[in-house]
Amino acid sequence: MPVSVVQLRGRLRRSERPVAFAVGAGDLLLCCVVFLMMLGYGATTREEETASWVLGGQIYGGWLATGLTLFAVAGLTRALLTHLATMLLTPGVLLLVLLAL
Repeated sequence: MPVSVVQLRGRLRRSERPVAFAVGAGDLLLCCVVFLMMLGYGATTREEETASWVLGGQIYGGWLATGLTLFAVAGLTRALLTHLATMLLTPGVLLLVLLAL
């Protein structure tokens, strides 16, 4: 049975809180992994470190842009704001923690 776009959007809006929580948890994990990549964790040469840094930046930028687009199109405001806040604040907090050590 086909589902119309209006019905699908209504279902998404009813499940917005669990989606926002899942988005926040997923973004937090992704930011931690990308942060380690950008630090060059596990790289043995300067070229590997540079490649890891570039790939981490590409993953971060792509994930941020894709999430913003997807949640804006779907009309999930809470998930959009959660994604934006998590993706922008987590790297700063991780950097402050690293500098405090």
